[in-house]
Amino acid sequence: MSSSSSESDIKNKHNDGASSSESETVTAPASTASFRDIGVMEQLCEACEKLGFTAPTEIQRESIPWALQGRDIIGLAQTGSGKTAAFALPILQELWKNPSPLFACVMAPTRELA
Repeated sequence: MSSSSSESDIKNKHNDGASSSESETVTAPASTASFRDIGVMEQLCEACEKLGFTAPTEIQRESIPWALQGRDIIGLAQTGSGKTAAFALPILQELWKNPSPLFACVMAPTRELA
């Protein structure tokens, strides 16, 4: 991945069960100012604010709206850029709305979450 234009790149694939290998690159507006603006529910916004996170990072702005729509995403960004919250907030939001004992499978390199 080239680091010339941004810290992250999002690949979005349709989540309709099709075996298509087509993907599209999406970019959210940089002017998005809050987690509310990208669709995160009020309870999670309040939790983020209590933890000191007042504005989404680039990877979060670009990926959270797609994930909240139930789309599959692949995000690449530097360490410390907010990738964990980018996938965890949509998971938590969906679980808040529709509790389920098994909902997501998260795969991560050992060095990242060791």
